[in-house]
Amino acid sequence: MKIAKTWHLFAPNVWAPVEVCAVTVYLDAADAETPVGSLRAAVDESLPERAELFPAPIAPELPGPACLVELLGQVALTLQAIARGPAGRFLLARAAADDAGSTLVIEARDPVLIVDCLEAAAAMLETLQVGGRPAAEAIRASLVERADDVCLGPSTMLIVDAAAARGIPWRRLGDLSLVQFGHGRRQRRIWTAETDRTPAIAEAISRDKQLTRQLLAAAGVPVPRGMLAASAAEAWRAAEAVGLPVVVKPLHGNHGRGVFLELTDRAGVEQAYAEAVAESRPGAAVVVEEHIPGIEHRLLVVGERMVACARGEHLHVSGDGRRTITALIDAQLNNDPRRGRTETLPNKTIETDPGVRAELARQGLGPDSIPAAGRRVLVKRIGSHGPDVTDLVHPEIARIAVRAARTLGLDIAGIDLVATDITLPAGPQAARICEVNAGPQLLIHAQPSAGPPRPVGAEIAAMLFAAGETGRIPVAAFLGCREADLPAMLASRLEDAGLTAAVTGPAGKWVAGQRCSTADHATPAAARDALVAPDIDLLVCALDWQSIAAAGLPMDRIDLLVLGPLPERTAAAAGATVEAVVRLLVAAVPASGMIVCDATPAWAADHARRGLADVVDAAALPGAGDLAARLAAVVAPFPAIPRRADAILR
Repeated sequence: MKIAKTWHLFAPNVWAPVEVCAVTVYLDAADAETPVGSLRAAVDESLPERAELFPAPIAPELPGPACLVELLGQVALTLQAIARGPAGRFLLARAAADDAGSTLVIEARDPVLIVDCLEAAAAMLETLQVGGRPAAEAIRASLVERADDVCLGPSTMLIVDAAAARGIPWRRLGDLSLVQFGHGRRQRRIWTAETDRTPAIAEAISRDKQLTRQLLAAAGVPVPRGMLAASAAEAWRAAEAVGLPVVVKPLHGNHGRGVFLELTDRAGVEQAYAEAVAESRPGAAVVVEEHIPGIEHRLLVVGERMVACARGEHLHVSGDGRRTITALIDAQLNNDPRRGRTETLPNKTIETDPGVRAELARQGLGPDSIPAAGRRVLVKRIGSHGPDVTDLVHPEIARIAVRAARTLGLDIAGIDLVATDITLPAGPQAARICEVNAGPQLLIHAQPSAGPPRPVGAEIAAMLFAAGETGRIPVAAFLGCREADLPAMLASRLEDAGLTAAVTGPAGKWVAGQRCSTADHATPAAARDALVAPDIDLLVCALDWQSIAAAGLPMDRIDLLVLGPLPERTAAAAGATVEAVVRLLVAAVPASGMIVCDATPAWAADHARRGLADVVDAAALPGAGDLAARLAAVVAPFPAIPRRADAILR
């Protein structure tokens, strides 16, 4: 079995409404003789999740080679679901009629990850075919780690999924966590939990704990007293000035690394200083501040509202007189299904790091100590965020959190506030804000240990786009156009009417009236890239059917579709026919849109009966001006786009 070629298709495409990976697979003689039933049983011993994801038997009408190719797809999709959910189930297998290779099309959560899953699946099947046993656990762990490297992170996906549920189009820009929602002038962008309106200044302030504390104090937001220290001796003097007990933490840092709480003596402060320096930037000072009694809470502020609050938890283990503290941590804390090394889990694996060792030392213990049966040992203070307590937050505390975010200038912020009782006002209990975080983790609010999950992704999507807005701009698409310059002529008429257009087609690429290229741009990738331009009101793209068959559509909605004469007899491209491409394009036109055809198609009457988009004969629209007028009518429902019909018709 050999995976000869893979290629990614945008959504929608001729195969499915979701993004897919198409694969060419070559099978050898041994593959053709493989009994698929027994091979499938062997797969399920190593990968029982396959049977859960695909409980039905492989279709008996498929020829032997197609059965094996389908099993390859099932294993790959199962591995993809393990590495990064949710599970994808679309799968199509076609056996080769000649030496061209079999075709496999499967749903792809990520174009890089799915190829790794396919290669791992092929290796597993080859091992099983010769009677071996694949290293399934190692394969799982490797793919989970790979998904953390190449896939969008869970906080980003919470926002993406919420936006997609509202019909807001999105795409990943590059291979990091930059995502564009909407198109052209109406687009918005995020990077994890930061937006295109998160000021760089605000983000930089939040990384400096001392500057953050100073600004909050100046604005009247309650914060602990604190000082900077550039040496261990200075740290102790600062502790004496602030008043014991104290907290020592890096000036720059995150995820609680290098933070030491409730220090009461010089030795502890000086040791904490050394550890905090190691976690900070070279040459940076360390923050020494008063210890605030109570429980740390993480409050999420989005815009002008506190939308979620998770209560922190101290982590303990209970001794049994037999196992070391390290073993107890693994057995009693790291077995939590919400905890692990992958970024898809809200809480991280507890390691015996300097903070844990310092906490144990205060109790006269170490990682290798064996506590007596029943002894409760504190391992880490605020080692995780657990239950949701959003509904319990006192309005005054919520207002303080919002003021803290506004003081720094953040539109999305994670506020760490220590309070004895989150249900009471901040003043009487001396509650204090200890940190303000830009780009906060969202998963702790979506997956609390108790209480309702909070729709934090939907809250951020609502801040980006008002109710009813989708960030879309009008799109006019041409297929089989006789006049190569017609799209550019149409765009010129629209420019005259005050609309800024991007144009892609065989004659080149234009954006905002400027010709960017004379090379052929009649491809989905070129049209998709044009939608990144931040100053366009609409897109006009000419496409060739072969490129659509191979790559899918560059957008999921077309407002004006112009179908010119197409070849009647032609070989399939990327396994799809020109008729399949036309069906795909027509399905992308909403009822409010319009389809212009070179001749009235046979399906036009049925289209009208079903209340779908209007179908117009091209003979009634001889020129670019007429098309522009029609397009102006189509885009009329789009708010905030200038419409000057008189200028278009001139």
